[in-house]
Amino acid sequence: MGRDKKGAFEVNLMPSDRPQDVYAGVLNGVVRLIDEDARRGVAEAVALQGKLTRKIVKQTVMTNVYGVTLMGAKEQIGARLREVKDENGQHVFDLVAVSRTALYVAKKIFESLGEMFTQAQQIQNWLNESARRIAKSMPEPALESWKRMILDAKESQAKFRSALRDAKDNSRVLDNETILEIRPDLGPGAQRRKRLNALATKPMTTVVWTTPLGLTVVQPYRKLSKRCVATSLQSIAVNDVNMPSPVNSQKQKTAFPPNYVHSLDASHMTLSAIECKKAGLVFASVHDSYWTHACDVDRMNDIIRDQFVQLHRRPIMADLKAEFEDRYKDHLMPVVGWEYVAKSNFVDGGKLKLNKARVTKKTERAQKEKDVEMELALRHLEACGEAEAEGDAAVLEHRERKQAAAVEDERIQRAAEDLSASLEVLNLREVTLIDPKADLAGALRQVDHIFYTLSVNQKEHAERVAELRKEYKTQVRLLKVSKAATKKKSKTRSKVVVPAAPAAEPAAAEPKEGEDDAAVVAEKIFRLEQELNAKIAELDTKYVLEFEMPPLMLGHSTSPELLQQTNDMVKRGELAGRLVKRVSWVPLEFGDLPDPGDFDIGEVMKSPYFFS
Repeated sequence: MGRDKKGAFEVNLMPSDRPQDVYAGVLNGVVRLIDEDARRGVAEAVALQGKLTRKIVKQTVMTNVYGVTLMGAKEQIGARLREVKDENGQHVFDLVAVSRTALYVAKKIFESLGEMFTQAQQIQNWLNESARRIAKSMPEPALESWKRMILDAKESQAKFRSALRDAKDNSRVLDNETILEIRPDLGPGAQRRKRLNALATKPMTTVVWTTPLGLTVVQPYRKLSKRCVATSLQSIAVNDVNMPSPVNSQKQKTAFPPNYVHSLDASHMTLSAIECKKAGLVFASVHDSYWTHACDVDRMNDIIRDQFVQLHRRPIMADLKAEFEDRYKDHLMPVVGWEYVAKSNFVDGGKLKLNKARVTKKTERAQKEKDVEMELALRHLEACGEAEAEGDAAVLEHRERKQAAAVEDERIQRAAEDLSASLEVLNLREVTLIDPKADLAGALRQVDHIFYTLSVNQKEHAERVAELRKEYKTQVRLLKVSKAATKKKSKTRSKVVVPAAPAAEPAAAEPKEGEDDAAVVAEKIFRLEQELNAKIAELDTKYVLEFEMPPLMLGHSTSPELLQQTNDMVKRGELAGRLVKRVSWVPLEFGDLPDPGDFDIGEVMKSPYFFS
């Protein structure tokens, strides 16, 4: 599958003058690695000189494809090392050292396997990762139903609490019908419904694939639901076959590589059996052991090789990935990522908050109490004599910690000043976002510049708007004062006595002087308000106060090295923002397939020891 040339030679897929032994090949690699360590003086390597045998490494090599862990391999090797005895029949490794030595050997075996079967190891990792993603994924409709179920449950609980409060305030008791109307989940079958709701939040997707023969395979590994049955003697937990069972994600992951390889072996066996029947040969098999009459062994061997080559010349891995992408195309998977956030770190027109390490209130209080105790101890010892104070280890530790904290605060302050000096105001209407996949550091700094620009714009905009409003209020106040003065003057004139004029024709009514002034003032205030709104609108156009940009996520789409690099830059004060943990649902995707090696599968036809 991986086209490992070196690995193919070790398992007799390539021509050779004698049969190869993969366990002996791994042993030779482990011995070479241990000899290198022994020359550097590693204690475990020195103790293992001349002690390793094929039997010690065989079980771990054999179970590697079945997902044996490092601790599992340590136990396997430890059991074999306890059997090693010297010429006098005494155990070579004591019980204390055997565990440490076994762990050391297990690491060397995994390293040797990685060197010998590089592409195969990469394919196994790809199969493991694909199964892990599938097992924790969920179809999009199921996720929507789950969200609706949780929201409905929260709403009904809120209504129930509100009804209880109302009943308590009115000194009455809710009847059962009202309770069940608000909370139907408390009615008959409530326990079963509760368990079903809990199971709805568990992963239910199994790994399914199709063999080259067209047979669909479903991994059955699930965590069976339990039901407690109370008897007169004890309570017994039994499997509840009537309840859905969530998948066992870990088992789905570790079992998929060997199961998939076994399905290919079974396909090869079936194809060989069909061809043997067509050729008139008797065929029988147990797992990977194929039998026929002695006179037909050579013909069967040719058939087995030919079917093996035809099977593995197909794009098996590419077909598997395409099937996964089609079968799970509507699935979503939860991912933990880190979003780079810089908006909240700019205050008061672009000033930076200092990125100090956050501590909990409990930890901060405990540290303050310890500092107070140290300060009291320092004063007490200094009162007794400076020599004692200087010689006390606890006091010295306290002083060193305070000095280190002062140095760190100074470093943070200096880094913030340097960073502030490097920030620039951008023209946000013409800015082009940098692709973080192409230039992560550039994208991070661009985020800092964008939010710095927004902070500066918001402050300047707020200051200009405040100035305009202040000017508007001043002008309105002056108009109102002028109006009041005019009104007072008109009242004074009305008190002067004017001689009566001869009677004349009644004239049309004219507006009073006070009414005319009020209308003029109101019109001027209205025009001032219009001018104010126009100037504010002009400022809104001039300053960009909002900027839409996608969140810059790290973790699931970038390598761990880039995430660590970003975290280090934040700690050193080279970036203004910080990393915030985010959990989200994203479409299920599968990684790129490993590049195959340079082994030609046709070489199998020339190998005299393949299936011999």
